[in-house]
Amino acid sequence: MFPNSDLIRLYCSQLLFQGLKLQLIAPRLRIILIATIWFIALAALVLWLGTSRVQRVAIAGGPADSETLVLTEAIASVLNEKNLGFRLIVFETGGSRQNLQLLEKGRVDLAEIQGDTPASDVIMGVTTLYQDGYHLIARGDSGVNSFADLAGHRVAIPSASSGQFNSFWFLANHFGVADELPRALPMSEDAANFAMELGQVEAVFRVRAPGNDAIRELIGDRNLQLISIEQAEALALKQPAIAAGVIPRGSYRGSPALPEKNLDTAVVDRLLVARADLDEALVYRITRAIYENRSEILDKTLLAGFIGPLPDDSDSVITAHPGARSYFDREKPGIMQRNARLVSAVLYMLAIVFSALLALRTHWVRSRRMRMHDFNRRLMELAALARSDSNVDDLHKHKHELMDILEEVIGDLERERVSQDEFEHFSFTWQAVDALVRDRLLLASGIVTGSREEQS
Repeated sequence: MFPNSDLIRLYCSQLLFQGLKLQLIAPRLRIILIATIWFIALAALVLWLGTSRVQRVAIAGGPADSETLVLTEAIASVLNEKNLGFRLIVFETGGSRQNLQLLEKGRVDLAEIQGDTPASDVIMGVTTLYQDGYHLIARGDSGVNSFADLAGHRVAIPSASSGQFNSFWFLANHFGVADELPRALPMSEDAANFAMELGQVEAVFRVRAPGNDAIRELIGDRNLQLISIEQAEALALKQPAIAAGVIPRGSYRGSPALPEKNLDTAVVDRLLVARADLDEALVYRITRAIYENRSEILDKTLLAGFIGPLPDDSDSVITAHPGARSYFDREKPGIMQRNARLVSAVLYMLAIVFSALLALRTHWVRSRRMRMHDFNRRLMELAALARSDSNVDDLHKHKHELMDILEEVIGDLERERVSQDEFEHFSFTWQAVDALVRDRLLLASGIVTGSREEQS
């Protein structure tokens, strides 16, 4: 810790007093000592001014009144009160896609994004904030009972600047109705609520945390229903950020309950991300401050209760920023420290297993080559016989043998006893021998026909 301004002034005053006393000392020594004292005082002042500078950090929060913006502002409000050497400045934006564009252009330092929004390598994760669920709300008389039923209906979707826009069209492509949704209308949440109330649209799609206030306001006591988003596991095969989840029973109305039971849907994490080139020490301090003050952030918004660390990079859809990873792993001992004996034993066993596997592979490759050599040898023998045979029956027999060899090789290919490259080389040779046999058959058939005509 460096002295505050009052201490600095007191210290400088004392130094000045000491300087005046030095007038009794020899002139040359007095000048040297006064210069040294003032140099030390000036250096301390410069150092204090440097450490008292507050670093400003710009954050892209999200649309007005959105959960993401509310949570971001709560984080900024609590952390800014702590005077931690940085100040978080939150900006209202159009959504995840715009947030990523701002990050990639270097206009902001941090941003909140929907986990399934495509991001470049210049974006790295800081922490998981909460989990969003895919919501499809439809009028009770619309006939929409699944996402695929949206074909031909009017549906209000989020604006193109949000990650939700991508999520909708991802689902539309998965369920095969993307070309049948000419009336998928991008609009704000307020406009979508108004359009639903007036009957101008028959369904609304959003990606929001279960229990979202805007969705609860939209539903109210109207004849609306929540539609299950099925096949979440299949969706995850195409987009690893997606996972299977539920909208809990009664999330939007207690009596009668809506949904009536836990409703299956797809869920995705809401993430706080940073530019990859953002100072590692700064990201560490911000991450630590979020977790150390989470209870105070929770007083401002309940969503703070879902803040959690990013999983290990091997299990995460986004690589953690080194500063955030340093905080999450701060108490983890190194793998060598935790499992020194086990690691050495495993490495020893791996060396043995690798040697054995290498020997087996060498034997397998050699045996496979020998098998292909045998097939090619048989083809050459058939070619030699065909060149010397003029008997039609014998040539037909050679033709049948060729087909038998081909059937054997195809069987080996299916059982992976023959590689695709080896099969292609074999097929070239086989086709050449087959053409030879067919030519010999045509020639032999012509000779037989000509002999019969002469005899008659």
